[in-house]
Formats: sequence, C-alpha cells, structure tokens
Amino acid sequence: MCAEGTEEFYFAKLANGWTVGRFAALDELAGLAHMVTTRQGPDTEAARDDPAAAGEAIRGELGVSSIAFCKQAHGNTILSPRSGGPAGKGDGLITTASSMALMGLSADCPLILATDPVSGAVGLAHASWRGTVLKIASELIVRMVGRYGARPADIVACICPSVGPCCYEVGPDVFQLASASLGLRAEQFFEKRCGKTYFDLWAANVDELLEAGMPRENIHAAGICTVCRNDLFPSHRIEGERAGRFVGVIARL
Repeated sequence: MCAEGTEEFYFAKLANGWTVGRFAALDELAGLAHMVTTRQGPDTEAARDDPAAAGEAIRGELGVSSIAFCKQAHGNTILSPRSGGPAGKGDGLITTASSMALMGLSADCPLILATDPVSGAVGLAHASWRGTVLKIASELIVRMVGRYGARPADIVACICPSVGPCCYEVGPDVFQLASASLGLRAEQFFEKRCGKTYFDLWAANVDELLEAGMPRENIHAAGICTVCRNDLFPSHRIEGERAGRFVGVIARL
C-alpha cells in the first residue's frame, strides 16, 4: 500500500495561491521558517533550470534576505555558505546566519530539513540513494555538531516527500553498494516483492540520523511518495528528464 502521509506533515494554502507542505514539528519552533513546494507553487521546470529565480520567488514568501543553494551531485558533501546564491558543488548546506534560507531541489530524492533551536544552526541535505548510501544524513548532523556546537539531542530533522518504499524499485547494484557501506544494517531497508527489490529511503535516513545520536522523537517524515502523488510533486521515476523540481527550504529568521 502506498503511503499517503502522516499527521506530522500537512498542506497549507498561502496568500499568493501556492500550496506548500509544512512539518508540525518545525512550526512549533520560534524564529524558524520552512516550506516544501508543490506543483501549485513556483514553476517546477523553472526551478529545475534556474534555481536562482525560483529561490528569489520563495525568498519573498519566506521573508528572508537571501537563499543559498548548491549544485547537487548525489554525494555527501556539506557546504557552509556565507551568502545567498550558488554555494558550490555539494548536497548539503548548514548555517547559523539569520535571514539566509537554505534550499534543496528534488524530483524523487528525499530532502532533509534540520535545525538546532539551541545553537541556532539549520541544515539541509539532498539524500539521493547514493547520498543515502554515503550517509549524508549522518554527515549533516556531524557537521552541525562540529562547526556550530549543536547537540544531536537538540536537533530536529524532517524528511520531505520523496519516492517511497512502495515504489522505489532498484537493481542489485544499489543493494551491493548499500551493503558495502552500511554492512548488515542495509538488509532491513530492502524488500523483495514479486521478484523485484525495493529500497526504503525513509527508513535508511531515519536510521542514519539515529546513528548520529538523534533521539527518535526528534525525527519526522512526511510519509508521502512522490511517485504516488505525481499530481502534487514532480517525479523523475515517472517523467524522466522532463521532470521539474520541487523545493525544500529552511531558514533562521
């Protein structure tokens, strides 16, 4: 059965007509802004082709001064931008700067939004299957701790909509690489059905956040599959190269 979401993640209509996703756990934190865009938001093809333009539209809605983003490479490099705009090649961003949002783009890959309300650090990771296998979720927490003195026990992390375990069919190469990186733990994230293998990216990234020292109650997942809900989100699995991009963004105000 395809996951349809959880009570932790909901949709809201903005004054400009956009429909965006929000995490209740992040709403509860003062001085924080976030959103996950849908097709009823900034143009998804424009977001794919011109992230800066999409970021400018989102910047105005969030009420921040700038937005930083990276050239995503399906790895585990975490960058610390000093200003808005292109931050370089990588798949994660961290900062303590106020009024500078961090933005990630997706068309099936999980985006992880993270914040430590004590140190003021915020972070974002683009956890593609390769990034997941390379433990980018853990690396995001490690970098927030090492650079800004955040404590894993204080961090709140949210996994945005992405292709779910219901639909993410993978080949043997993915399982082999996951096993090489994660060891025996990898087996729990793969399920065989009707002769096909499916990878649970949600569970794998939750596990990595736990391995980094986060308490389970501070980890939240949208639980919405972008393949099942292609009406709301672009999906590379369905649309191929023509798929646009939706956006996850988080900022300290």
